[in-house]
Amino acid sequence: MSVEFRVLGRIEVRARGGVVVPGSLKQRLLLATLLLNPGRAVPVRRLVRTLWGEEPPISAVANLRTYANRLRRALPPLPDGSCRIAGREAGYELTLRRGELDLHLFTERAEAGRAALARGAHAEAARHLGAALSGCRGAVLEDLAGHDALAAAIAPVEELRLAVTEDHFDARLGLGEHCAVITPLREFTGDHPLRERPRAQLVTALYRAGDLAGALAVYSDYRRVLAEHLGLEPSPELAKLHQAVLDRDPGLTVTVRAPQPDAPRELPARCGAFAGRAHDVARLHDVLRQRPALAVVHGPCGIGKSALALEVAHRAAASFPDGQLHIDLSQASRVPHRLLRHLGVPAKDVPWTSEEAAAVLRSHLAGRAVLVVLDGATGPAQVRDLVPAAGPCAVLVTSRSPLLLDGAAHVGLSALSEVDGFELLVRLAGAERVEADPSSAARIVRCCHGIPLALRLAGTILAHRPRRSLAWLARRLEPEKRRLAELSYGGESVRAAYAAALADVDDPLAVAAFRVLGRHGLCDAATAAVHLDTGVLEAEAALDRLVDLGLAEWGDGDTYRLPGLLRLFAAELSREWTAAG
Repeated sequence: MSVEFRVLGRIEVRARGGVVVPGSLKQRLLLATLLLNPGRAVPVRRLVRTLWGEEPPISAVANLRTYANRLRRALPPLPDGSCRIAGREAGYELTLRRGELDLHLFTERAEAGRAALARGAHAEAARHLGAALSGCRGAVLEDLAGHDALAAAIAPVEELRLAVTEDHFDARLGLGEHCAVITPLREFTGDHPLRERPRAQLVTALYRAGDLAGALAVYSDYRRVLAEHLGLEPSPELAKLHQAVLDRDPGLTVTVRAPQPDAPRELPARCGAFAGRAHDVARLHDVLRQRPALAVVHGPCGIGKSALALEVAHRAAASFPDGQLHIDLSQASRVPHRLLRHLGVPAKDVPWTSEEAAAVLRSHLAGRAVLVVLDGATGPAQVRDLVPAAGPCAVLVTSRSPLLLDGAAHVGLSALSEVDGFELLVRLAGAERVEADPSSAARIVRCCHGIPLALRLAGTILAHRPRRSLAWLARRLEPEKRRLAELSYGGESVRAAYAAALADVDDPLAVAAFRVLGRHGLCDAATAAVHLDTGVLEAEAALDRLVDLGLAEWGDGDTYRLPGLLRLFAAELSREWTAAG
């Protein structure tokens, strides 16, 4: 029996020629959460929060069980006769077969279309993207979108739907269908008045159709809408398009060119276990669509900056047909020279000085759709001269601190939520093993304080010691004095990562301030100044430097503190410094 699960529009399950899912709100919320996490056990606590919010009734778990049983009976069984919804100790899991969920089909077709669009194969792109959009009946879970508990899960899927719609307009413009897309573009911009990309597409379509006044009117209207709603001006890219229309620039009719067959593909393998960060992934995808693009992912040591950058880079690779470059700045020297060689520039044509090489690099990147990933920047000077001022290039940078770079979009990372930490542990240690002892898994996640490095080490320890139970590791991690010693495997450890981060701090007063925080745990600048034997402003600057580097965070009021595992590390160092006199 054919079964269709639909989330692209109102939630539906179709079988036996009609809708088979009961229409109660709680059951639809439950089903929607399971459909957005197919093949994974969704914890009971998360489901309770989705159905009842932050103040669930005492009977919430029992009521959840009732809703799950009703939903289990309502859904058509799997081909072998078994129920689609299985109860686990960790929660509930929905099993789907390939092709049953419209979102999966949409994603597959969209990826194929975007890859074709990046190659300049507009006809193929339009075919795949059109097929993807044909299954959309409206906004993602539009009947449930008002529920806050689902908003975080819905947002990236809805953003993908809108972006694919815009990709489809690009493909059709590339085919010369400018007249045919004018009406749907007007409708789309009417529904989404603050989105800039479709405005630019509509300006282009009207100009190519010979309606110069209409193209200029679209720009003027968007400028008014932005000013009224956000107090902003259109982006420099849209302003350039407006000027190009005024100048009747012949370049407006140029289509996307084909990729170079020998383009570099240098991205390292993406992280095998990646969980959470849906909002950050969506944000970076949005940034990389604006060309030229410059994005900085920053956050403390061990927070997963490199993993996020590589995940986004791999997902976006098809949009950069002229190549993807990757440099670990902590290991590299003469970066402009290396990038030029990777782009195929003969050694004899690479200037000797870094300044000249950077200028030549900018020239090469300005005309190419290349994605450059610079991992581990310690300051803006390492990056600033490498970024071209125009063209289809994009640069994605990771750094422990925000970097002062003109035009850069910043994405700051913090600890994973308990739900995302649990999911990461599942992916590392195995779902069956974690689900067999969810309480111990939750203890491990809490001991790791949401730090991806710590969770990855804990999961790796479990994966390589299959005879050890989760309870065994939880018992070893719970004593705070042992925790950092336990979070170590294969030459990698949380302690070593923090030690390296502290060693990179080139401000002696900031290092001394870290020592003060390690001894006292929480203090303000005035208290720190006493212990540092310096002025309050100097102490405040040192503490702020630690915050910038992810080695401290602001507490309540004017205080500073050390979070989680960093506090344990600082306390260890404080004891060592005290013992050493």
